[in-house]
Amino acid sequence: MMLDFLELDAADLALSGPRLSFQSAGDAGPPVLLMHGIGANSMGWRHIMAGLAPHARVFAWNAPGYFLSDPFLSDAPRAEDYADAALDMLDVLGVTEPVHLVGSSFGSMLGACFASRHPARVATLTLFGASRGQRWKGAEARAAMLAMREDSIRDGGVALARTRSAKLVAPDASPEVLAEVRRMVAATDARGLMQAARCTDSVDVVFDFAPLIVAPTLVVTGTADAVNPPEVAMAIADAITGAVLELPEGLGHLPELENPGFALNLLQRHMNLGS
Repeated sequence: MMLDFLELDAADLALSGPRLSFQSAGDAGPPVLLMHGIGANSMGWRHIMAGLAPHARVFAWNAPGYFLSDPFLSDAPRAEDYADAALDMLDVLGVTEPVHLVGSSFGSMLGACFASRHPARVATLTLFGASRGQRWKGAEARAAMLAMREDSIRDGGVALARTRSAKLVAPDASPEVLAEVRRMVAATDARGLMQAARCTDSVDVVFDFAPLIVAPTLVVTGTADAVNPPEVAMAIADAITGAVLELPEGLGHLPELENPGFALNLLQRHMNLGS
């Protein structure tokens, strides 16, 4: 695995600059695109990347505003803007065949948007810690969420990691897992996080994207997920034709870090990749 950079069409995508960073692994096989959550980055996929690399070409992006990727110009980009940036990333990489698309939390929302917007470019879709977005909630709850996001990042990524990381995993997560989550979250930039938060505020996956998704879809949410609880995953799975729902007992918001072997096995079966 290595960190690399692409030059996107900043003017067309309304980015502040052309730079997009990503990690890659694997030299042959079908392409896989991994999309991280709102307080995360490509580091959160390292176990999954290592497990998939013998069977696939794996790309884990750092969304605009994250981990050396230039942010959007707008303070409130749309989910479609992120999806279009992901499409440009694939085009620049020369990946024209359908990808196996995997999103975690905010990345699952973006993955659902991408799959609805570009169905011919998606082979399978997997949603970990599935996010519905915030629009379905009342105005008071939405305002409280945005205020919480703003307050949580006020003192920077290291403070965010210290105060929020434990909420992303199950209460009995090991110290090693929690330390890994903290290292990932600490890299978060305030502008990128708040752009993502405002994007999420305007979305309802169940109505905006789910009815248009035709790719075989797997929805995975741990029973101990305190960020997007199982009821959210159930609503999303019910709204996507033929979606399969997995509710692993005792896992929190980040199955890909809390139990990467389990998450990898689910992905390999869903994508029909070698084990």
